[in-house]
Order: sequence, then structure tokens, then C-alpha cells
Amino acid sequence: MLKITATGFLMLLLVSHAQAQSQLKELIEISTSNYPELQAKRLETEAAQSQVRYERSDFLPSLDGSYQMVYSTNNNITGMFLPGLVMPISGPPVAENTMDFTYGSAASLLMNWSPFTFGKRESRIQSAKFGQELAQHQESLAILEHQVRFTEAYLNYWAAASMAQAAEKNKERFQTNLELSKTLVDNGLRPGVDSAQFRSLFVRSKIETLQAQKSSESFLAQVRELLGEDQKEIGIDPKLKRQFLPQVEEPMENHPLLQSSRSRTLLAEAKKTELNRSLLPDLNLWGTAFARGSAILFEGGFNEPTDGLSFSRYNYGVGFQVAVPILQFARTSRLVQKQNSLISAAEAYEMQVERSLKKDRTIAKVALEKALEAAILAPEYVQAAEYSYQALQARYDAGLINLNELVQGQADLAKAEAESIKVMAEMWKALLYYAAVSGNMDFFLQNLN
Repeated sequence: MLKITATGFLMLLLVSHAQAQSQLKELIEISTSNYPELQAKRLETEAAQSQVRYERSDFLPSLDGSYQMVYSTNNNITGMFLPGLVMPISGPPVAENTMDFTYGSAASLLMNWSPFTFGKRESRIQSAKFGQELAQHQESLAILEHQVRFTEAYLNYWAAASMAQAAEKNKERFQTNLELSKTLVDNGLRPGVDSAQFRSLFVRSKIETLQAQKSSESFLAQVRELLGEDQKEIGIDPKLKRQFLPQVEEPMENHPLLQSSRSRTLLAEAKKTELNRSLLPDLNLWGTAFARGSAILFEGGFNEPTDGLSFSRYNYGVGFQVAVPILQFARTSRLVQKQNSLISAAEAYEMQVERSLKKDRTIAKVALEKALEAAILAPEYVQAAEYSYQALQARYDAGLINLNELVQGQADLAKAEAESIKVMAEMWKALLYYAAVSGNMDFFLQNLN
């Protein structure tokens, strides 16, 4: 008995948790996880992280191995030439040309290491880090924009679906009045034209219902496209029918758009540092071991052409090299000037973004306040219209008023219901707008729950 009671209590908790979970919140999570554009942004962020790891790996030495085999003549001559597309030949000059081909071979290991780069490596790593931060902020911005776009599409669908339900209710009222008018006409209490007019209004309400359902299906298709999943059932979230009071205010400094612009400025400054340090020397430590084989004898000629396939000489060496870009100063200074302009442009853009967000937040705050005030009045508007309609219907049944007054009362009720739905949708959109300019969808979701 105790086990059954505990199991039942656990099931009750699970059901309560499922009911407490907002469907809109669940859909936002699914959309954020599945939408292809956001998946692409995540991959771009991973690529930026890989770039940071790549720049850090530059500290490790490189080790290259090679092997080569040649089959050629050996007609060498003394003198200087630029070894571009001409293959060099080692060894002493020969008296005359011969067309005797012999084999030669070589193998080598070459290690290069730059343990000290005079800040060049650090500047490249820093640029990669700021590139990673920029990619992360752009991903956050893309997520925010998509969540706002999806939520707005869902609110449009919710409003359209609620309008379709309201149109269905209004159609049912016309159907009820049509049946009532038939009874009154049959009993001689009302003229036959009342029944004809109600039939006309009933047919018109059917058309309006179909149009509302068409609009709802259109918005549903937009929601499903932004959801990124075709099998998930999408319904009307009942939590959107209630009012709310905003709980907290989000600081504007955390907005992904502002963070992206700041990261872009820092990246431009890091690129300038990288350019300045490119003028510093390059220090390279190297070590090598190589072997060569040749069929050519010391005194000239050869025994067997294939003797060159085996190694006969071995060499080893270590050393270092310092390279200074002596004539790069003038050219690099032009690139630094260009980078200074890019830094100034990034700072100006950052200032503009900050001003725009401040303006948008002021507008969003006022819009949210007025939308909340209108939402408080909406239920009273519907209640008054419904009371008026019920009173008019009772007076019509009693024969105290004519058809036009009842129809006008029903039209006022339908208008009040439609206006109430619009007001509630605008209230949630105002909250969504405020969350968007604050840069955090949690502000919207916590008020939804």
C-alpha cells in the first residue's frame, strides 16, 4: 500500500511539472537546438576555438623527413646562377658533355624550432582569442535574434488561432440565434425576415471562421519552419492568456550586439599589435641529419648506374638563424595606418550600437508599460460587452427589442473578444521587445512562467 501511494505521489509530481512547463518555452528550446542557421554558428565558434589551439601549437618544433631518388646526367660547370626553375648539380665541373644517366639518392631529417618570437606568437594567440570571443558573441546574437523571431512568429500564431476560436464562438452564437429565431417565427412571435437575416449572418460567420483558420494555418507554417522540426505538435500555450508583472530589469551591457562590437574593436587592436611585432627579428633553431648516394666516382665516371641508390655519405648539423625584415618598415607602417582607421571605425560603430540600444530600450520600456495598462482593461471590456449582449438577447427573446439591436450587441461582443486577443498579444510582444533590447530572453521566459 505504501509503494502504491509513493508511486501515485511521484506520478502526480511529474504531471504537475509537465503542466507547469510552458509549451512556448519548450518550443524555443527545440528551435534553438535544431535550427540549421544556429548549428552553423556553433560550428563557426568551434572553428575559432580550433584557431586558438593552432596558434598555441606554434611553440612546438617542426620535424620534416624527406627522401628523393634521381636518374640524370652529371654535366656540371663552374659559375653562378639563380636556382629558380633550374635544378642545381653538385660536384666538380666536367670536361665535356656526356649522355650517361646514373642514379642518385638522398634522405634527410630537418628540425626547426622558434622558442623565442619576441612577442609575435603571443600577438597571434591574442588575435585568435579575440576572434574566438567575437564568434561566441555573434553566436549568442544569432541565438537571441532567432529566439525573438521564433517567439514573435508563435505569438502571431497564438493570436491568429485565438481569433479563429473567437470566430468559432461567434458562429455558434449566430447558430443559436438562428435556431431561436426559427422557433419564434414558427410561433408567430417574430417576422420571417428575422430568420432570413440570421441565416445570412450565420453564413457570413462561417466564411469569417474559415478565413481566420486559414490565417492561423499560415502562421503555423512559419512557426514550424523556424522550429526546425516537422514532427513536433504545436498547440496554443494557455499561459499566454494571463497577465504578468515584470520581475527584473536586465543590464544593457550584456547585450550580444554590444559585446560583438566591443570584441571587434579589441580584435582590430590585436591585429595592430601583430603588425607592429612583425618588424621584430625571427630567431630559428635548426638541426639536421641527411645522407646522400651517388654513382659518380671521385675521379669521374661510374661503375654501375645503380650504385647511387645506396647512401655513401652522411652529415649532421645544428645551428641558428636570425632574420631581420630590414626594408619592411615603410610598407608595414602603411598597414598600421590602415589598421588605425579600422580601430577608429570599430570604436565609432560600438558607440553607435550603444546609443541605439539605449534609445530602443527607452521605447521598449514605454511600450511595455502602456501594453500592461491596456491588458488590465481588456478583461473588463470583454466582460461589459458580454453582459450587454446577454441582456440584449434576453430582451430580444421577450420581444422588447428588434433584430438590429441584438445583432449590434453580438458584433460589439465579437469585437471586444478580438480586441482583447490583440491586446494580450501586443502585451507579450512588448515584453519580447523589451527582452530583445535587453539582450536576454530569460527576462521573457521567467515572466512567462
